Amino acid sequence: MTTENGKERLDVNKKVIALFAFGIVCALLLILIVNISINTASGIRAYVGGEGMWTKAQKESVIHLANYILTENEEEFSHFKSVLRVNLGDRMGREELLKDEYDYQTIYDGFLMGRNHPEDIPHMINVFRRFQWTPEVQEAIDVWTQADYKIEELIDFADSIKSQIESDEVSMEQKATWITELEELDHELTDLEVRFSAAMGNMARLVNSILRWTVILLGLLLIGIGIWLIYRFLNSTRVWMETLRESEERFKHVLSNSKDVLYKMNLDTKEYEYVSPALKSMLGYEPEEFLNGGVSFILSKMHPKDLERMQKVVEKYDSIEDSEFLPIVEFRLKDSNGDWKWVSNVRSLVRDSQGKPEAIIGSVRNISTRKKQDKQIKESLKEKEVLLQEIHHRVKNNLAIISSLLELQKDNVSEEVEALLSSSQSRIKSIAKVHEKLYESPTLSNIPLDTYIRELAEEIKKAYTSNKKDIELQLNVSPYEIDLDDAIPIGLILNELINNAFKHAFKELDKGTLMISLQSKDKGMELVVANDGNAIAKDFDPSESDSLGMTLIQVLIKRINGTLHIESGDWTKFKIQFELKH
Repeated sequence: MTTENGKERLDVNKKVIALFAFGIVCALLLILIVNISINTASGIRAYVGGEGMWTKAQKESVIHLANYILTENEEEFSHFKSVLRVNLGDRMGREELLKDEYDYQTIYDGFLMGRNHPEDIPHMINVFRRFQWTPEVQEAIDVWTQADYKIEELIDFADSIKSQIESDEVSMEQKATWITELEELDHELTDLEVRFSAAMGNMARLVNSILRWTVILLGLLLIGIGIWLIYRFLNSTRVWMETLRESEERFKHVLSNSKDVLYKMNLDTKEYEYVSPALKSMLGYEPEEFLNGGVSFILSKMHPKDLERMQKVVEKYDSIEDSEFLPIVEFRLKDSNGDWKWVSNVRSLVRDSQGKPEAIIGSVRNISTRKKQDKQIKESLKEKEVLLQEIHHRVKNNLAIISSLLELQKDNVSEEVEALLSSSQSRIKSIAKVHEKLYESPTLSNIPLDTYIRELAEEIKKAYTSNKKDIELQLNVSPYEIDLDDAIPIGLILNELINNAFKHAFKELDKGTLMISLQSKDKGMELVVANDGNAIAKDFDPSESDSLGMTLIQVLIKRINGTLHIESGDWTKFKIQFELKH
């Protein structure tokens, strides 16, 4: 349920972000459109102004040429050429603009020569490139081109006049003819200028219409999208609110029917801010009693044996630390009927924005039945422990009786039979030692292997030690615990190897060293029994030995899934590798 609510809140958050992003996009689009509109208007205004400068330059050039014809003053002709730089600059810019891959600097220099304002030139370029596909702009370009040709014709006409004046004396009739031709050229240019102005007016109205309808359509589109998004947002909000209400109802239903008491306690006031209705069914008290009474009310209902411990817990609420906070506390409370009930309080800290603990929330569960069952289980386990101890003790005693019977059998028998009976007694004692350690062990199932090996080796050593024979015993055994199934075969293996060392390796020797090692190796264990007594034959093969002890060792090694490796030399070493059961 929490996951579903989280997803729904995340979905609403995404939609709020989407609305916010949509508003930003709308604002950016409007800014872009306004910027384009302003730049376009500036470009059209610049063309109108440029057309005025072009016309002025053309008219001045005609006047200067007429004066030159009448006065033949070279300064007038120079002024004629100078003012036409405006028209020639605009022509250079126009011709470069018509290229697919134009040079911006060339256009800029041309329009600057045409006396256009430097800040207007980028807008003029953009308007020309954006709208040159329209019929109105195409018409303006055609008129502009014709006018440039007429300017070129005017220049050629002026050059021819200058040549004739410089080469010969010109009559007044000829000058009158030139003036008439000049006036005709001027009228033709004037007509082109009027057509260009009309074309620019048509272009301005077209661009204004395009931008107006673009704004209208974009506005309608944005309004439609906005209405759709708002509808989706409101619909999602409605669904989310319904889901939230259903979630709250489910949560209230869970709280009302939960057998655990949920609560929230303010650490500053030590008063409960919320206690679930389950309190009534658990202890018989109304939630209002806890809300009004706070921690003091609970302490007044606490068992005397738990009171001191819980008072110490409450005292730490003033300066509570994570290391001292107990997530689970168990104690007894008196219910409304006067009966004691065990409860488990599972709780956690709530922190404020600065990370300071401000409240504790938790759940209290009735564990009286569990406590009763735990007590019964402990009593049952105690009975079983006593029974197992008695069993192991009796097995040990029975094995001791068997060993005593074998001792009685030694009377009036041959030395060979007596040796066999002694070997059997030793084996029985090793098994009895296992049961002795088991009934001494707290768990009654595992025995400490290091202690077992040490005591077994010492007992066997005592049997062979005398005033004339003193064998040093060295032990290097890691502390491990093993169960009965592993302890008996390991004990019997050790019994055979230690007895064989005293019987054969130290035969006819007064001194020597017997070393026993048990260490972990790889994934298992390695048991080593080594001596520096009489060396074993280098070709000794335990599988071909007819000795009962060696046969018993091989059988027991297989039982613990081990392997035997024998080394001979200054030291005779029996190495057994095996894995302990877990």
